[in-house]
Amino acid sequence: MKIKNIYLNKKTPVISIAIALLCVIITLISQLVSSTYMAFTFSYPVKYPWQLLTYVFLQGIPGELLPPDFPYSSMELTIGHLGYNLLLILPFGILVEKVIGSKRFLALFTSTWIVDVTVNFIMGMIYTEDGDSFAVSGASGLAFSFMPVGIFILFVMGKKYGFGKLFRQVSFYLLMGIALPTAVISLIPNIAGVAGIPSMIIHLIALAIGVVFAFICKGKIACFFNNTNVKYSVQEYGQ
Repeated sequence: MKIKNIYLNKKTPVISIAIALLCVIITLISQLVSSTYMAFTFSYPVKYPWQLLTYVFLQGIPGELLPPDFPYSSMELTIGHLGYNLLLILPFGILVEKVIGSKRFLALFTSTWIVDVTVNFIMGMIYTEDGDSFAVSGASGLAFSFMPVGIFILFVMGKKYGFGKLFRQVSFYLLMGIALPTAVISLIPNIAGVAGIPSMIIHLIALAIGVVFAFICKGKIACFFNNTNVKYSVQEYGQ
């Protein structure tokens, strides 16, 4: 069993693909029509009800809203933000959705989103007490929850088919190469001047939700590989 076999099975990861497409569409709209940015992002107090969801798919920021001395251009910030979040959503999201199914994956996304929105409201109230503004956008606060489940799946594969086989797969190192810096980002309150304490809190909570969900779904994950193994054995004998 290889990781690529999971990606290529017949199940269509509709939720992962929809999240990725919405990230691209909402971000593109905000870049082309900068006045829509504040209508999409989560800001406290919330002005429009749809902001409670659209902020997830909004990456980067239009150049008109950046301070003159900001160290990155709007293009650099947006491409970096969108690109890195897609590296979480697509490789890990598709892997997790293929294994646990779209319904459970949607439950993971929804539960993380509910917690994320709740934490944003709490931090919004805290940070605006002294008259400061509070706004947040980006999919990483939810996509970080996919990563622990994906890593758990990889090590279930290793236990089932042999860690030697797992460690020889190029795709394993690709996924771990994304996961390790992601974990570092979640633990550092200020990285490259674009994150902060609220970001660190949101990312750590998402990681914790992912860990809990991995254990909740461990039976389903084991069942996926057991059924896959049975299917391959039947085909092998059939030949």
